[in-house]
Amino acid sequence: MANQDRLTRIEKVLDYIHENLDESIHVSSLAEKSCWSRWQFQRVFGQATGLSVAQYIRELRLSKAAELLLSSKNRHVDIAIQCGFDSEISFSRAFKQMFNCTPRDYRQRGKRYGLRTPLQYRCPNKAQTETPKTFTQIRIESRDGFHIQGRSAWIRGLFSASPNFSERVPQLWSQVISEVKTVTKGYRPIGIIDTQDHAQHPDQMLYWAGYLEPINTSSPTIFSGANPFNTTPLDTVRVPLQEYAVIPVYGKSSAVEKALEWFIYQWLPESNYYGVQGYELEVYEPDYDPSSSKSYMEYWLPIKPR
Repeated sequence: MANQDRLTRIEKVLDYIHENLDESIHVSSLAEKSCWSRWQFQRVFGQATGLSVAQYIRELRLSKAAELLLSSKNRHVDIAIQCGFDSEISFSRAFKQMFNCTPRDYRQRGKRYGLRTPLQYRCPNKAQTETPKTFTQIRIESRDGFHIQGRSAWIRGLFSASPNFSERVPQLWSQVISEVKTVTKGYRPIGIIDTQDHAQHPDQMLYWAGYLEPINTSSPTIFSGANPFNTTPLDTVRVPLQEYAVIPVYGKSSAVEKALEWFIYQWLPESNYYGVQGYELEVYEPDYDPSSSKSYMEYWLPIKPR
């Protein structure tokens, strides 16, 4: 079967899921719509998306519920039914498993985090064979204000008339790595890009390179800067509270540019969000290797609801 035919079948199934989240959806019925057997359908879906069918449906329903908790005054039981759950008890149990808090706690916090959006097809670049997934899922996350210490440099970004980020950013990271004494296990490299206007540096953005503490699952809206450096003084940047769209990026560092182009030109115009000026984040896995096709990082762009 041609690859495009396979993707078209998956897109049709995704459309059905997105339009019927409040109804009972069974994998067997989705398989019938795809013209594959149940086993074949689940295998093809997983290869294209990196998710199981049941996981995808559950996370979309719970993300819809989380949004309703913040944007409406509906009772929990009404939200549960509206999002396809049989009871408030089953809804609350599933919600806590995904968000590590109760629906009541989530509503009281008043911040979006952990929200999954519908998968969207990304037309692959024929010259780029590292990207393992054809469909991409954007997350919506809030992060409280935080600061990091590190090094900074002015760069010209992706949409500049004369971009130089592909040279300047690796140079800055080489400097940072040379000044690090020991990186504790779990420390995550982070790049922070100030996209606000700077009169003295037109057409440029200030890029910081530093480290984050390991993930704290009990404080999902908090980033904490780490200081593994053996030199002083260091540059300090303070990032305010922001809401972000989180773009997953698989493969070599060159994949970031294509992911950003897809997000800005395709995903954002069709979404319920605006892009805003602020601080963009590059959050890397602790063992990130920019030259490896198996690497993973996330690009966080500040947004606001329309």
